[in-house]
Amino acid sequence: MFEQDRLLMRLQQRVLSESAILVCFLSGSYGRRTHDPYSDLDIALVFGGESEREVAYAGRREFVQSLMPYVPAKSYDAGHIRPFFHVALFANGAKADFRYETKETLKPSAWDRDIRLIKDTDGWGKQFQVDAEKLSSIPPRPTFTEKELVELDNRFWIMFMDVYRVLLRGDYDKPYPVYLELLTFTIPLLLRLLPAEEPARQSLSISHYDHDTPATTKHMRMLLNGYLDARAAVIRRYNLTFMPDQIFENAIIKLFSREP
Repeated sequence: MFEQDRLLMRLQQRVLSESAILVCFLSGSYGRRTHDPYSDLDIALVFGGESEREVAYAGRREFVQSLMPYVPAKSYDAGHIRPFFHVALFANGAKADFRYETKETLKPSAWDRDIRLIKDTDGWGKQFQVDAEKLSSIPPRPTFTEKELVELDNRFWIMFMDVYRVLLRGDYDKPYPVYLELLTFTIPLLLRLLPAEEPARQSLSISHYDHDTPATTKHMRMLLNGYLDARAAVIRRYNLTFMPDQIFENAIIKLFSREP
C-alpha cells in the first residue's frame, strides 16, 4: 500500500514549523477530496517574496527527504512543466509534486478552484481559495492550428508507412523504434486535444505490437482508422480548414484492404 497519508501527516508537521512557508495547500484529487491510496499529492508552498522562495528552493531536496527521513527518495526538477516545480518519488510508493510559489506570482486559476488548506498564516490562503472558486471549472481549450495539424499529419503518414511496409516483410524488430516514436508524438497530443466524451478518442487508447507481424499489421490498420477519426474530430472541434488528400488516402486504404 502506498503511504500518501503518512507523507501528508509529515508535511503538515513540517510546514507548520517553517516560518518562511506562509501558505500551504493541496490541489488535484486531494484538494477535491476524491483521492485514493494511489493518488499523488499536489502541493503548493507559498512564500512572501522571491528571495524567500529562492532560499527554500535551494534546499528542496533536503526538504523532501525530511518529510520521510527513513524512506529512500528520489526527486528532480521539472522546469519543463513550470518554473520552481519539483517532483519527489519515495520508495514506499508515495509521490508528491511541489510548486514553490510567491504571493505575488500565484494568481487564482480554475486549476485551483478546489484546494485543501494545510497552513494559512494570515488569511491570504482563504482569500485565494475564495477568488479561485469564482472562476469557471472548465479548463481553457488548448490551441491548435492548421499548420500544426499539417506537420502532424505529414509526419504520421511517413512514419506509419515506414512501419507498415517493414511489417509486411515479416520483420518485427526493425520498425519497433519507429512504431514507439509514432505513438509518442501522435497519441498524447490527440488525447489532449479531444475531450473524454469524444467517441473518436477511445480508439487511441489501444496499442498492440509483438512478434506476430500479421496481428501487428492488423493493429496498424486499426491505428490508421483511429487516427483518421481523431483527426476529423480535431478538424471539427478547432474549426480548421485542413483538407486531407482524399485521393491518396483512399488509395492507401484500398491497398491495405488487399492485404491478408
